[in-house]
Amino acid sequence: MSEQGAIESLPGQPSKTFSGQIGRTCPAAEFPKQDLLLDTRRFDSEGYWAFCRFDSEEVPALRMGFQLGGFNIGTRDRVPDRDLLQLHLEIMGRDGGRLWLPTGRYPASLVANEAGALDVRLEHGGCEIFRVHGWPQMDWHFRSEEGELEAELRVAIDTVTILPDCLLPRCVFSMWETMGSAQGNVRIGSHTTRVEGKVFFDHPRIVHAVREVTPRAMYLYTTLYFGDGSGLFGYHAEDDQGRPIPYYCFGVYVDPAGRGSFLSSARDPRLAIGPDRMPTAWSFEWRGSDVLVNADITVRDLPLVRAWGSPSAPRKRSEFTCYPLVLDGKTSIGSSGRTSHLAGAGLAEYFNAAHYPD
Repeated sequence: MSEQGAIESLPGQPSKTFSGQIGRTCPAAEFPKQDLLLDTRRFDSEGYWAFCRFDSEEVPALRMGFQLGGFNIGTRDRVPDRDLLQLHLEIMGRDGGRLWLPTGRYPASLVANEAGALDVRLEHGGCEIFRVHGWPQMDWHFRSEEGELEAELRVAIDTVTILPDCLLPRCVFSMWETMGSAQGNVRIGSHTTRVEGKVFFDHPRIVHAVREVTPRAMYLYTTLYFGDGSGLFGYHAEDDQGRPIPYYCFGVYVDPAGRGSFLSSARDPRLAIGPDRMPTAWSFEWRGSDVLVNADITVRDLPLVRAWGSPSAPRKRSEFTCYPLVLDGKTSIGSSGRTSHLAGAGLAEYFNAAHYPD
């Protein structure tokens, strides 16, 4: 990508789609409403996604979310479907993942979006498929249409950070990220599990635009939370030649008091890739003005139990572009002359375009 493009996405620069500055962390209660709510009249694609990691061994994690409007993260010139609804409910149990993936089944125009408030819902056939409402205390309810999977969580959001704009050949992919607590019930079939843990919740906002930039061919998104109330999240991205994209190799560390530090990648993660083309472990080092983070990550071996909801639902893990990766980590965090050694837990997402051609 051009040097100017990289400068546009550095911390302190204004976001291209949100009103705040890139890299700034603020209390959730102070976050501007125009950046919080979905507005598909102004923006081509918007959505809400929750990455949840629980203390429960029965249900250690889940990911759920939706995206209104299609978008093109590839290089080919094609027109995305504005009425596409991407929809996922993915529950990671002790024995593996059950993924309801009905993307394309319901048109985005069926989704009700309350004007002036965070209240988005989809009903179909007399059944509530999902509803997300409230801020910064939120309620999330997702249910597969036939009733096999269901999650109902109360979420309390603490902080919000605007991430760098990802400048792609056919769109600008902007996003903010939150961290908070989550508790509620998760049901698989007739068995309900009470869960409690942390949520990393993001809001992608996408604008179609043609730019002369390097394609993003791989990314690794990592989240971790720690027992002292702190947490971190970040990205490592590479171009189609396997070279890191420096402005999109970063982390954010939020300390127990809710203060955020934007961190740059100090080295490439050492990814170990398993036989199904998914990472099994990695490590990273992120540095900021007064924070140094080193982490060693391992991925739990959780197979795909079942995926359904659309004809393209994967039959095995290697067929799914972004299979949820349940993480455990050991981390050292240095700040103000002191170093803490913390065990962490999280959920990750890995995408490699070489495995899934454009």
